[in-house]
Amino acid sequence: MRNKKLVPIMSAVTGVLLLTVIVLLFTIGPWKKSSDDSSLRNAKIGIETKNSTDSENQNDTDNSGESFEATEATAASKDTKDPDPSETTDATTPATSESETSEQTTSAEPTATPTPTPEPTKTPTPEPTKAPEKTPEASKPSSDPGGSYDLSGMVIVLDPGHQRKANSDQESVAPWSSETKPKVSSGTSGVSTKRPEYEVVLEIALKVRDKLESMGATVIMTRTTNDVNISNIERAKIATDNNADVFIRLHCDSSDNSSSRGIGVFVCSKSELPDQKKWGDWLGNCLSSSTGSKFRGTVSNTTYSGLNWATSVPSFLLEMGFMSNSEDDRLLSDPDYQEKICNGIAAFCNKMKNR
Repeated sequence: MRNKKLVPIMSAVTGVLLLTVIVLLFTIGPWKKSSDDSSLRNAKIGIETKNSTDSENQNDTDNSGESFEATEATAASKDTKDPDPSETTDATTPATSESETSEQTTSAEPTATPTPTPEPTKTPTPEPTKAPEKTPEASKPSSDPGGSYDLSGMVIVLDPGHQRKANSDQESVAPWSSETKPKVSSGTSGVSTKRPEYEVVLEIALKVRDKLESMGATVIMTRTTNDVNISNIERAKIATDNNADVFIRLHCDSSDNSSSRGIGVFVCSKSELPDQKKWGDWLGNCLSSSTGSKFRGTVSNTTYSGLNWATSVPSFLLEMGFMSNSEDDRLLSDPDYQEKICNGIAAFCNKMKNR
């Protein structure tokens, strides 16, 4: 009977003890785990601080840092439950994407982040520039063969060489010589155009006259027609009587060599003017610059009576081209080329005025 009364008491005591054990288990277990976790966190902070300090001083301590991290991971794994087999990443390590995984290497050095390729810069298409309504013309230098010059005050005598009918009567070659020669000849003719020299030179001379007069010069012609009879001495006298600033005798050349071409100038070697040859070079160069034809140079001699009798004024015999050359012959009758000759002579007269 007494034993039966002890059974409920023992059952109650046993229940209290069991309940106490259960309460202790729930109370002590989380505390211990939290304490362990706190210790691990403190250890981790100490390891990271040590690794940061050591990495600044020497590279060898990197391996030591790795061993501490491995120890931390091992300690953490002992206090946590086994991971689910489906999880491939450690609980303390962030997941890595597939693209990042493919870029990892086995090298201990950190992988450099690839520099993104910049998109090509689009160059804006400029709007078309509107042309000005009128472009101002550049001022032309005074030596420009195509320019317009102020030739006012100049007296220029032009002598278109030869004439339709030759005059074989003799006259003195020079004031200082007893030698004589025919007063005037009819000249040569074109190998291609078949035009006579006297006709071509007059055609050009009339255009030169108009050009120079338009610039203010006083132009005196020794002849304006082909049907005249004027000797070379008489032509020279027209220049000296008018005290010409420039006396130009216009001629065309001829040669047995059909390949001979270009411009030539002749002056009197006994001229009273010391710069006569220099001025001859000016004339030839102005013509060459304007026409594009080669200047063969200035010859100084006493061959031409029309120059020998005009030594007191700047006198020049201008050979404008070879009528014995098919190309020169064609050009001498070309209106555009004749205009270029006019421009060259105008440029020369301007140099003579401003010398």
